[in-house]
Amino acid sequence: MLEEFPVLAAREAIAWFRRKGFRIGFAWQDVWQDEHARAFTVAKAMSRDLLEEIRAAVDEALSEGLTLKQFRDGLRPKLEARGWWGRRNMVDPLTGETKNVQLGSPRRLKTIFQVNMRTAYQAGRYERIQRTKAALPYMRYVSVMDGRERPEHHAWHGTILPVDHPWWQTHYPPCGWNCRCTVQALNQRTIDRREWQVTERPKVFPSRPYLNKRTGEISDVERGIDPGWSYHVGAAGLDGLSPAPIPPGVGDQAAAADLGDVADLAKAFLGPFGLTIGTAEIFTDRDGWPFAISAGWFRDAAGQPSAPAGATAAHLDRVAAALIDPDAITWRWVRAEDGSAVLMRRYLRSADGVLTRVDVGRLGWRYSIATGEVAASYNPQQPRDRNGRWRSSKGIVDFVAQALHDKHAMPPPHEVGHVAPHAAARLSAIGIHKADGKAVAVHHGLARHIFRRHGEEGRTQKAIRAEDLLHLADIINTGRIVRGSPPASKVGAPRFHVAARVRGHDYEVAFEARRRHIVPVSMRKS
Repeated sequence: MLEEFPVLAAREAIAWFRRKGFRIGFAWQDVWQDEHARAFTVAKAMSRDLLEEIRAAVDEALSEGLTLKQFRDGLRPKLEARGWWGRRNMVDPLTGETKNVQLGSPRRLKTIFQVNMRTAYQAGRYERIQRTKAALPYMRYVSVMDGRERPEHHAWHGTILPVDHPWWQTHYPPCGWNCRCTVQALNQRTIDRREWQVTERPKVFPSRPYLNKRTGEISDVERGIDPGWSYHVGAAGLDGLSPAPIPPGVGDQAAAADLGDVADLAKAFLGPFGLTIGTAEIFTDRDGWPFAISAGWFRDAAGQPSAPAGATAAHLDRVAAALIDPDAITWRWVRAEDGSAVLMRRYLRSADGVLTRVDVGRLGWRYSIATGEVAASYNPQQPRDRNGRWRSSKGIVDFVAQALHDKHAMPPPHEVGHVAPHAAARLSAIGIHKADGKAVAVHHGLARHIFRRHGEEGRTQKAIRAEDLLHLADIINTGRIVRGSPPASKVGAPRFHVAARVRGHDYEVAFEARRRHIVPVSMRKS
Protein backbone atom coordinates (compact mmCIF):
# COMPACT_ATOMS: atom_id res chain seq x y z
CA MET A 1 0.00 0.00 0.00
CA LEU A 2 1.32 3.42 -0.92
CA GLU A 3 2.18 5.86 1.88
CA GLU A 4 -0.50 8.53 2.27
CA PHE A 5 1.84 11.21 3.60
CA PRO A 6 4.96 12.95 2.22
CA VAL A 7 8.35 11.80 3.45
CA LEU A 8 8.86 15.06 5.32
CA ALA A 9 6.22 17.54 6.45
CA ALA A 10 6.39 21.20 5.51
CA ARG A 11 7.84 23.46 8.18
CA GLU A 12 4.42 25.13 8.63
CA ALA A 13 2.85 21.77 9.54
CA ILE A 14 5.56 21.03 12.08
CA ALA A 15 5.33 24.52 13.58
CA TRP A 16 1.53 24.25 13.80
CA PHE A 17 1.75 20.97 15.68
CA ARG A 18 4.39 22.28 18.07
CA ARG A 19 2.31 25.34 18.94
CA LYS A 20 -0.35 23.15 20.53
CA GLY A 21 -0.85 22.93 24.25
CA PHE A 22 -2.20 19.90 26.14
CA ARG A 23 -5.77 18.90 27.09
CA ILE A 24 -6.71 15.82 29.09
CA GLY A 25 -9.99 14.17 28.09
CA PHE A 26 -11.67 10.87 28.89
CA ALA A 27 -13.77 10.73 25.71
CA TRP A 28 -13.02 12.13 22.28
CA GLN A 29 -16.00 14.49 22.65
CA ASP A 30 -14.39 16.17 25.69
CA VAL A 31 -12.12 18.20 23.39
CA TRP A 32 -14.43 19.52 20.70
CA GLN A 33 -13.88 20.73 17.13
CA ASP A 34 -11.48 23.71 16.89
CA GLU A 35 -10.16 23.07 20.41
CA HIS A 36 -8.05 20.37 18.73
CA ALA A 37 -6.22 23.09 16.79
CA ARG A 38 -4.95 24.54 20.07
CA ALA A 39 -4.40 21.46 22.21
CA PHE A 40 -2.97 17.97 21.77
CA THR A 41 -5.17 15.30 23.31
CA VAL A 42 -5.65 11.53 23.28
CA ALA A 43 -8.85 10.15 24.76
CA LYS A 44 -8.23 8.32 28.07
CA ALA A 45 -4.60 9.44 28.28
CA MET A 46 -5.26 10.91 31.70
CA SER A 47 -1.81 12.16 32.74
CA ARG A 48 0.46 14.88 31.40
CA ASP A 49 3.53 12.63 31.17
CA LEU A 50 1.61 10.04 29.13
CA LEU A 51 0.35 12.74 26.75
CA GLU A 52 3.89 14.06 26.40
CA GLU A 53 5.13 10.56 25.51
CA ILE A 54 2.53 10.16 22.75
CA ARG A 55 3.00 13.72 21.52
CA ALA A 56 6.78 13.24 21.24
CA ALA A 57 6.20 10.17 19.07
CA VAL A 58 3.82 12.08 16.78
CA ASP A 59 6.27 14.99 16.58
CA GLU A 60 9.05 12.60 15.55
CA ALA A 61 6.85 10.98 12.91
CA LEU A 62 5.87 14.37 11.52
CA SER A 63 9.33 15.93 11.48
CA GLU A 64 11.30 12.80 10.50
CA GLY A 65 8.84 11.43 7.96
CA LEU A 66 8.20 8.13 9.76
CA THR A 67 5.73 5.60 8.37
CA LEU A 68 2.77 4.28 10.34
CA LYS A 69 4.67 1.04 11.00
CA GLN A 70 7.70 2.93 12.33
CA PHE A 71 5.42 5.05 14.51
CA ARG A 72 3.67 2.00 15.94
CA ASP A 73 6.87 0.03 16.49
CA GLY A 74 8.47 2.92 18.36
CA LEU A 75 5.52 3.92 20.55
CA ARG A 76 3.88 0.59 21.45
CA PRO A 77 6.66 -0.68 23.80
CA LYS A 78 6.61 2.64 25.69
CA LEU A 79 2.84 2.50 26.18
CA GLU A 80 2.94 -1.13 27.24
CA ALA A 81 5.62 -0.29 29.81
CA ARG A 82 3.29 2.36 31.25
CA GLY A 83 0.38 -0.06 31.40
CA TRP A 84 -1.57 1.94 28.82
CA TRP A 85 -2.41 -0.92 26.47
CA GLY A 86 -5.37 -3.22 25.89
CA ARG A 87 -8.63 -3.02 27.81
CA ARG A 88 -8.68 -1.70 31.37
CA ASN A 89 -11.17 -0.53 33.96
CA MET A 90 -11.11 3.26 34.34
CA VAL A 91 -13.25 5.77 36.22
CA ASP A 92 -15.04 8.31 34.04
CA PRO A 93 -14.34 11.66 35.77
CA LEU A 94 -17.57 13.13 34.36
CA THR A 95 -19.96 10.51 35.76
CA GLY A 96 -17.85 8.78 38.42
CA GLU A 97 -18.71 5.34 37.07
CA THR A 98 -16.12 2.65 36.33
CA LYS A 99 -15.99 1.60 32.69
CA ASN A 100 -14.07 -1.06 30.82
CA VAL A 101 -12.37 0.94 28.09
CA GLN A 102 -9.90 0.45 25.25
CA LEU A 103 -6.53 2.07 25.86
CA GLY A 104 -3.67 1.49 23.45
CA SER A 105 -4.15 -0.78 20.44
CA PRO A 106 -2.81 -0.99 16.89
CA ARG A 107 -6.06 0.51 15.62
CA ARG A 108 -5.91 3.42 18.10
CA LEU A 109 -2.30 4.15 17.18
CA LYS A 110 -3.33 4.26 13.52
CA THR A 111 -6.08 6.76 14.37
CA ILE A 112 -3.70 8.92 16.44
CA PHE A 113 -1.16 8.87 13.61
CA GLN A 114 -3.59 9.65 10.80
CA VAL A 115 -5.60 12.35 12.58
CA ASN A 116 -2.54 14.30 13.72
CA MET A 117 -0.72 13.94 10.40
CA ARG A 118 -3.68 15.00 8.29
CA THR A 119 -4.68 17.95 10.42
CA ALA A 120 -1.08 19.18 10.64
CA TYR A 121 -0.56 18.92 6.89
CA GLN A 122 -3.81 20.71 6.09
CA ALA A 123 -3.22 23.45 8.67
CA GLY A 124 0.27 24.01 7.29
CA ARG A 125 -1.07 24.03 3.74
CA TYR A 126 -3.66 26.67 4.64
CA GLU A 127 -1.01 28.89 6.23
CA ARG A 128 0.90 28.84 2.92
CA ILE A 129 -2.31 29.44 0.96
CA GLN A 130 -3.08 32.51 3.09
CA ARG A 131 0.41 33.91 2.44
CA THR A 132 0.06 33.48 -1.33
CA LYS A 133 -3.64 34.25 -1.82
CA ALA A 134 -2.89 37.54 -3.59
CA ALA A 135 -1.40 35.46 -6.43
CA LEU A 136 -3.54 32.32 -5.92
CA PRO A 137 -6.91 33.61 -4.68
CA TYR A 138 -8.96 30.41 -5.14
CA MET A 139 -9.06 26.96 -3.55
CA ARG A 140 -10.30 23.79 -5.23
CA TYR A 141 -11.67 20.88 -3.19
CA VAL A 142 -9.87 17.68 -4.20
CA SER A 143 -11.17 14.23 -3.23
CA VAL A 144 -9.10 11.08 -3.82
CA MET A 145 -11.77 9.68 -6.19
CA ASP A 146 -10.69 6.05 -5.80
CA GLY A 147 -14.14 4.72 -4.97
CA ARG A 148 -13.54 4.71 -1.21
CA GLU A 149 -14.42 8.37 -0.65
CA ARG A 150 -17.72 9.41 0.91
CA PRO A 151 -20.46 10.21 -1.64
CA GLU A 152 -20.66 13.80 -0.35
CA HIS A 153 -16.90 14.27 -0.71
CA HIS A 154 -17.19 12.87 -4.23
CA ALA A 155 -19.84 15.52 -4.93
CA TRP A 156 -17.66 18.31 -3.47
CA HIS A 157 -14.70 17.31 -5.65
CA GLY A 158 -13.84 20.16 -8.00
CA THR A 159 -15.60 22.89 -6.00
CA ILE A 160 -13.70 26.14 -6.66
CA LEU A 161 -14.27 29.12 -4.37
CA PRO A 162 -12.28 32.14 -3.11
CA VAL A 163 -9.85 31.32 -0.32
CA ASP A 164 -11.90 33.24 2.27
CA HIS A 165 -15.35 32.03 1.15
CA PRO A 166 -17.59 31.07 4.12
CA TRP A 167 -18.13 27.56 2.70
CA TRP A 168 -14.58 26.62 3.65
CA GLN A 169 -15.27 27.32 7.33
CA THR A 170 -17.04 23.95 7.54
CA HIS A 171 -15.75 22.15 4.43
CA TYR A 172 -12.00 22.69 4.50
CA PRO A 173 -10.59 19.16 4.80
CA PRO A 174 -10.29 16.90 6.64
CA CYS A 175 -14.04 16.69 7.13
CA GLY A 176 -14.12 13.52 9.20
CA TRP A 177 -12.33 10.44 10.43
CA ASN A 178 -10.15 8.94 7.66
CA CYS A 179 -10.97 11.83 5.31
CA ARG A 180 -8.21 11.95 2.69
CA CYS A 181 -9.39 15.06 0.85
CA THR A 182 -7.22 18.12 0.33
CA VAL A 183 -7.32 21.49 -1.45
CA GLN A 184 -5.47 23.01 -4.38
CA ALA A 185 -4.56 26.71 -4.63
CA LEU A 186 -5.40 28.29 -7.99
CA ASN A 187 -5.39 31.54 -9.91
CA GLN A 188 -7.80 32.60 -12.64
CA ARG A 189 -5.30 31.76 -15.38
CA THR A 190 -5.09 28.13 -14.28
CA ILE A 191 -8.87 27.92 -13.96
CA ASP A 192 -9.29 29.24 -17.51
CA ARG A 193 -6.53 27.03 -18.96
CA ARG A 194 -8.12 23.88 -17.52
CA GLU A 195 -11.58 25.06 -18.55
CA TRP A 196 -12.88 24.95 -15.01
CA GLN A 197 -15.42 27.34 -13.52
CA VAL A 198 -15.61 29.14 -10.19
CA THR A 199 -18.48 27.49 -8.31
CA GLU A 200 -21.54 29.71 -7.99
CA ARG A 201 -23.38 27.56 -5.44
CA PRO A 202 -21.42 24.80 -3.70
CA LYS A 203 -23.34 21.62 -2.96
CA VAL A 204 -24.90 21.59 0.50
CA PHE A 205 -26.39 18.43 1.98
CA PRO A 206 -29.10 18.17 4.66
CA SER A 207 -28.00 18.64 8.26
CA ARG A 208 -28.84 16.46 11.22
CA PRO A 209 -28.73 17.34 14.92
CA TYR A 210 -25.94 15.83 16.98
CA LEU A 211 -25.98 15.68 20.77
CA ASN A 212 -22.59 15.78 22.48
CA LYS A 213 -23.45 13.63 25.50
CA ARG A 214 -20.37 14.88 27.34
CA THR A 215 -21.41 18.54 27.24
CA GLY A 216 -25.13 18.44 26.42
CA GLU A 217 -24.52 20.68 23.41
CA ILE A 218 -26.65 20.08 20.33
CA SER A 219 -25.19 21.12 16.98
CA ASP A 220 -26.35 20.78 13.38
CA VAL A 221 -23.88 18.78 11.31
CA GLU A 222 -24.13 18.57 7.53
CA ARG A 223 -24.25 15.10 6.02
CA GLY A 224 -20.78 14.15 4.83
CA ILE A 225 -19.10 15.86 7.79
CA ASP A 226 -18.48 13.81 10.92
CA PRO A 227 -19.50 15.21 14.33
CA GLY A 228 -16.58 17.12 15.79
CA TRP A 229 -15.11 17.89 12.35
CA SER A 230 -17.37 20.75 11.27
CA TYR A 231 -14.65 23.37 11.59
CA HIS A 232 -11.76 24.82 9.55
CA VAL A 233 -8.56 23.26 10.85
CA GLY A 234 -6.46 25.76 8.90
CA ALA A 235 -8.25 28.88 10.14
CA ALA A 236 -8.40 27.54 13.70
CA GLY A 237 -4.67 26.90 13.50
CA LEU A 238 -4.00 30.57 12.80
CA ASP A 239 -5.06 31.30 16.38
CA GLY A 240 -1.64 30.10 17.44
CA LEU A 241 -0.04 32.76 15.24
CA SER A 242 -2.22 35.58 16.57
CA PRO A 243 -0.70 37.85 19.23
CA ALA A 244 -2.29 37.80 22.67
CA PRO A 245 -3.13 40.93 24.69
CA ILE A 246 0.02 42.06 26.49
CA PRO A 247 -0.30 41.41 30.23
CA PRO A 248 0.23 44.17 32.82
CA GLY A 249 3.74 45.36 33.50
CA VAL A 250 5.10 45.52 29.96
CA GLY A 251 6.18 48.92 28.68
CA ASP A 252 3.43 51.45 29.19
CA GLN A 253 0.58 48.93 29.35
CA ALA A 254 -2.36 49.94 31.52
CA ALA A 255 -3.79 47.97 34.44
CA ALA A 256 -5.20 44.48 34.08
CA ALA A 257 -8.21 44.12 31.80
CA ASP A 258 -11.81 43.99 32.94
CA LEU A 259 -12.85 41.08 30.72
CA GLY A 260 -16.53 41.96 30.36
CA ASP A 261 -17.93 40.33 27.25
CA VAL A 262 -14.74 39.42 25.43
CA ALA A 263 -16.73 37.82 22.61
CA ASP A 264 -18.35 41.18 21.76
CA LEU A 265 -14.94 42.85 21.75
CA ALA A 266 -13.57 40.17 19.44
CA LYS A 267 -16.53 40.64 17.07
CA ALA A 268 -15.96 44.41 16.96
CA PHE A 269 -12.31 43.85 16.08
CA LEU A 270 -12.82 41.07 13.53
CA GLY A 271 -15.73 42.72 11.70
CA PRO A 272 -13.69 45.30 9.72
CA PHE A 273 -11.50 42.44 8.44
CA GLY A 274 -14.59 40.61 7.19
CA LEU A 275 -14.10 37.88 9.80
CA THR A 276 -16.16 36.34 12.58
CA ILE A 277 -15.25 34.32 15.65
CA GLY A 278 -14.05 30.98 14.34
CA THR A 279 -12.63 32.42 11.10
CA ALA A 280 -9.11 33.66 10.48
CA GLU A 281 -6.77 34.94 7.81
CA ILE A 282 -3.21 36.08 7.24
CA PHE A 283 -3.46 39.87 6.93
CA THR A 284 -0.72 41.82 5.13
CA ASP A 285 -0.38 45.42 6.25
CA ARG A 286 0.23 48.44 4.04
CA ASP A 287 3.99 47.88 3.97
CA GLY A 288 3.82 44.16 3.28
CA TRP A 289 4.16 42.83 6.86
CA PRO A 290 2.00 39.69 7.46
CA PHE A 291 0.34 38.54 10.67
CA ALA A 292 -2.62 36.36 11.63
CA ILE A 293 -6.01 37.88 12.43
CA SER A 294 -8.37 35.70 14.47
CA ALA A 295 -10.15 35.50 17.81
CA GLY A 296 -6.73 34.49 19.16
CA TRP A 297 -6.10 38.22 19.66
CA PHE A 298 -8.47 37.86 22.61
CA ARG A 299 -6.93 34.82 24.32
CA ASP A 300 -4.01 34.81 26.72
CA ALA A 301 -1.04 32.45 26.58
CA ALA A 302 -3.08 29.80 28.40
CA GLY A 303 -5.89 30.03 25.83
CA GLN A 304 -8.32 31.78 28.17
CA PRO A 305 -10.48 34.78 27.08
CA SER A 306 -8.57 38.03 27.59
CA ALA A 307 -8.70 41.66 26.48
CA PRO A 308 -6.67 44.83 27.06
CA ALA A 309 -7.53 47.00 30.05
CA GLY A 310 -10.57 49.22 29.52
CA ALA A 311 -11.25 47.89 26.03
CA THR A 312 -14.56 48.82 24.39
CA ALA A 313 -16.13 47.82 21.09
CA ALA A 314 -15.62 51.38 19.79
CA HIS A 315 -11.94 51.21 20.72
CA LEU A 316 -11.49 47.87 18.96
CA ASP A 317 -13.11 49.25 15.81
CA ARG A 318 -10.46 52.00 15.82
CA VAL A 319 -7.71 49.44 16.46
CA ALA A 320 -8.79 47.49 13.37
CA ALA A 321 -8.89 50.70 11.30
CA ALA A 322 -5.35 51.58 12.44
CA LEU A 323 -4.07 48.20 11.24
CA ILE A 324 -5.98 48.29 7.95
CA ASP A 325 -5.40 51.94 6.99
CA PRO A 326 -2.65 53.48 9.16
CA ASP A 327 -1.28 56.98 8.78
CA ALA A 328 2.16 55.71 9.75
CA ILE A 329 3.91 52.44 10.60
CA THR A 330 7.10 52.49 12.67
CA TRP A 331 9.22 50.19 14.82
CA ARG A 332 9.60 50.82 18.53
CA TRP A 333 11.68 49.17 21.26
CA VAL A 334 9.90 48.37 24.54
CA ARG A 335 11.20 46.69 27.68
CA ALA A 336 9.80 43.28 28.62
CA GLU A 337 9.16 42.07 32.16
CA ASP A 338 12.53 40.31 32.25
CA GLY A 339 14.28 43.56 31.33
CA SER A 340 15.08 42.57 27.75
CA ALA A 341 14.42 44.94 24.85
CA VAL A 342 11.71 43.79 22.43
CA LEU A 343 10.92 45.29 19.04
CA MET A 344 7.27 46.18 18.40
CA ARG A 345 5.59 47.27 15.18
CA ARG A 346 3.62 50.46 15.84
CA TYR A 347 0.56 51.60 13.87
CA LEU A 348 -0.72 55.19 14.14
CA ARG A 349 -3.99 56.56 12.83
CA SER A 350 -5.76 59.88 13.40
CA ALA A 351 -9.48 60.19 12.64
CA ASP A 352 -12.32 62.31 14.04
CA GLY A 353 -10.02 64.01 16.53
CA VAL A 354 -8.87 60.67 17.98
CA LEU A 355 -5.34 59.28 17.73
CA THR A 356 -5.09 55.48 17.88
CA ARG A 357 -1.80 53.71 18.54
CA VAL A 358 -1.43 49.94 18.19
CA ASP A 359 1.72 47.95 19.02
CA VAL A 360 2.15 44.38 17.72
CA GLY A 361 5.10 42.11 18.35
CA ARG A 362 6.49 38.95 19.91
CA LEU A 363 5.17 39.99 23.32
CA GLY A 364 1.62 40.32 22.01
CA TRP A 365 -0.38 43.46 21.26
CA ARG A 366 -1.68 46.57 23.01
CA TYR A 367 -3.30 49.86 22.07
CA SER A 368 -3.90 53.36 23.36
CA ILE A 369 -6.44 56.06 22.48
CA ALA A 370 -5.60 59.78 22.70
CA THR A 371 -7.91 62.75 22.29
CA GLY A 372 -7.73 66.50 22.83
CA GLU A 373 -4.36 68.22 22.57
CA VAL A 374 -2.40 65.00 22.10
CA ALA A 375 -4.45 63.99 19.07
CA ALA A 376 -4.51 67.53 17.71
CA SER A 377 -0.73 67.75 17.83
CA TYR A 378 -0.35 64.65 15.67
CA ASN A 379 -0.01 65.42 11.96
CA PRO A 380 0.09 62.25 9.85
CA GLN A 381 1.15 64.27 6.81
CA GLN A 382 4.56 64.91 8.31
CA PRO A 383 7.40 62.73 7.03
CA ARG A 384 9.99 61.20 9.35
CA ASP A 385 13.76 61.23 9.21
CA ARG A 386 15.89 58.08 9.48
CA ASN A 387 15.66 58.20 13.27
CA GLY A 388 11.86 58.24 13.24
CA ARG A 389 11.50 61.91 14.24
CA TRP A 390 8.76 63.99 12.64
CA ARG A 391 9.84 66.56 10.06
CA SER A 392 7.78 69.63 9.29
CA SER A 393 5.87 69.83 5.99
CA LYS A 394 6.80 73.51 5.81
CA GLY A 395 10.17 72.56 4.32
CA ILE A 396 8.73 71.02 1.17
CA VAL A 397 6.36 73.97 0.68
CA ASP A 398 9.26 76.42 0.90
CA PHE A 399 11.37 74.25 -1.42
CA VAL A 400 8.66 74.17 -4.12
CA ALA A 401 7.99 77.91 -3.78
CA GLN A 402 11.68 78.67 -4.26
CA ALA A 403 11.98 76.31 -7.24
CA LEU A 404 8.93 77.79 -8.97
CA HIS A 405 9.48 81.49 -8.37
CA ASP A 406 13.24 81.78 -8.60
CA LYS A 407 14.51 80.18 -11.80
CA HIS A 408 18.09 80.83 -10.73
CA ALA A 409 17.65 79.04 -7.41
CA MET A 410 19.41 75.70 -7.11
CA PRO A 411 18.55 74.35 -3.65
CA PRO A 412 19.85 70.84 -2.83
CA PRO A 413 17.44 67.92 -3.33
CA HIS A 414 14.76 67.82 -0.62
CA GLU A 415 14.39 64.36 0.98
CA VAL A 416 10.85 63.21 1.80
CA GLY A 417 11.35 59.57 2.83
CA HIS A 418 13.14 56.32 2.09
CA VAL A 419 12.57 53.14 0.08
CA ALA A 420 11.34 50.27 2.28
CA PRO A 421 13.00 46.82 2.02
CA HIS A 422 9.99 45.14 0.39
CA ALA A 423 9.80 47.92 -2.26
CA ALA A 424 13.55 47.60 -2.85
CA ALA A 425 13.02 43.88 -3.47
CA ARG A 426 10.39 44.66 -6.11
CA LEU A 427 12.74 47.17 -7.74
CA SER A 428 15.52 44.60 -7.75
CA ALA A 429 13.20 42.16 -9.51
CA ILE A 430 12.90 44.60 -12.45
CA GLY A 431 16.64 45.25 -12.58
CA ILE A 432 16.99 48.30 -10.31
CA HIS A 433 19.33 47.28 -7.51
CA LYS A 434 20.67 48.72 -4.22
CA ALA A 435 17.53 50.76 -3.52
CA ASP A 436 16.96 49.53 0.06
CA GLY A 437 16.94 52.56 2.36
CA LYS A 438 17.78 54.98 -0.44
CA ALA A 439 16.34 58.45 0.08
CA VAL A 440 13.40 59.64 -2.02
CA ALA A 441 14.07 63.29 -2.88
CA VAL A 442 12.66 66.13 -4.98
CA HIS A 443 15.04 67.88 -7.39
CA HIS A 444 14.42 71.59 -7.99
CA GLY A 445 14.43 71.31 -11.79
CA LEU A 446 12.09 68.34 -11.83
CA ALA A 447 9.78 70.07 -9.34
CA ARG A 448 9.42 72.94 -11.83
CA HIS A 449 8.56 70.46 -14.58
CA ILE A 450 5.96 68.63 -12.46
CA PHE A 451 4.17 71.79 -11.40
CA ARG A 452 4.22 73.39 -14.85
CA ARG A 453 2.71 70.26 -16.44
CA HIS A 454 0.39 69.08 -13.66
CA GLY A 455 -0.05 72.01 -11.30
CA GLU A 456 -3.52 72.93 -12.57
CA GLU A 457 -6.87 71.16 -12.57
CA GLY A 458 -7.76 69.43 -15.82
CA ARG A 459 -10.33 67.07 -17.27
CA THR A 460 -8.23 64.02 -16.43
CA GLN A 461 -6.14 65.25 -13.52
CA LYS A 462 -6.25 67.02 -10.20
CA ALA A 463 -3.81 69.82 -9.48
CA ILE A 464 -0.56 68.72 -7.84
CA ARG A 465 0.15 70.53 -4.56
CA ALA A 466 3.41 70.81 -2.68
CA GLU A 467 2.02 68.55 0.07
CA ASP A 468 1.52 65.76 -2.49
CA LEU A 469 5.29 65.42 -2.74
CA LEU A 470 5.32 64.28 0.88
CA HIS A 471 3.66 61.05 -0.28
CA LEU A 472 6.37 60.04 -2.76
CA ALA A 473 7.96 57.46 -0.46
CA ASP A 474 4.53 56.02 0.42
CA ILE A 475 3.71 55.80 -3.29
CA ILE A 476 6.83 53.70 -3.92
CA ASN A 477 6.37 51.57 -0.81
CA THR A 478 2.68 50.78 -1.38
CA GLY A 479 2.20 51.02 -5.14
CA ARG A 480 2.48 48.78 -8.18
CA ILE A 481 5.97 49.07 -9.65
CA VAL A 482 6.86 48.45 -13.32
CA ARG A 483 9.91 49.31 -15.41
CA GLY A 484 9.69 52.70 -17.06
CA SER A 485 9.23 53.49 -20.73
CA PRO A 486 11.87 54.41 -21.73
CA PRO A 487 13.69 52.19 -19.18
CA ALA A 488 16.48 54.73 -18.65
CA SER A 489 17.24 58.44 -18.96
CA LYS A 490 19.55 59.87 -21.61
CA VAL A 491 22.47 59.51 -19.21
CA GLY A 492 21.57 55.92 -18.34
CA ALA A 493 19.79 56.36 -14.98
CA PRO A 494 17.17 53.57 -14.57
CA ARG A 495 13.54 54.66 -14.61
CA PHE A 496 10.43 53.01 -13.19
CA HIS A 497 6.73 53.80 -12.98
CA VAL A 498 4.51 53.48 -9.89
CA ALA A 499 0.72 53.62 -9.58
CA ALA A 500 -0.69 53.91 -6.05
CA ARG A 501 -3.68 55.13 -4.09
CA VAL A 502 -2.63 57.24 -1.11
CA ARG A 503 -5.00 59.18 1.18
CA GLY A 504 -7.92 58.97 -1.22
CA HIS A 505 -6.04 60.05 -4.36
CA ASP A 506 -4.69 57.99 -7.26
CA TYR A 507 -1.12 58.85 -8.22
CA GLU A 508 0.97 57.89 -11.23
CA VAL A 509 4.62 58.79 -10.83
CA ALA A 510 7.67 58.19 -13.01
CA PHE A 511 10.84 57.89 -10.93
CA GLU A 512 14.52 57.90 -11.77
CA ALA A 513 17.06 55.95 -9.69
CA ARG A 514 20.13 58.16 -9.33
CA ARG A 515 23.32 57.46 -7.44
CA ARG A 516 22.22 59.06 -4.17
CA HIS A 517 18.46 59.53 -4.52
CA ILE A 518 15.25 58.25 -6.07
CA VAL A 519 13.69 61.31 -7.74
CA PRO A 520 10.31 61.89 -9.42
CA VAL A 521 10.46 63.04 -13.03
CA SER A 522 6.71 63.17 -13.68
CA MET A 523 3.63 63.02 -11.45
CA ARG A 524 -0.12 62.90 -12.03
CA LYS A 525 -2.97 62.88 -9.52
CA SER A 526 -6.57 61.88 -10.13
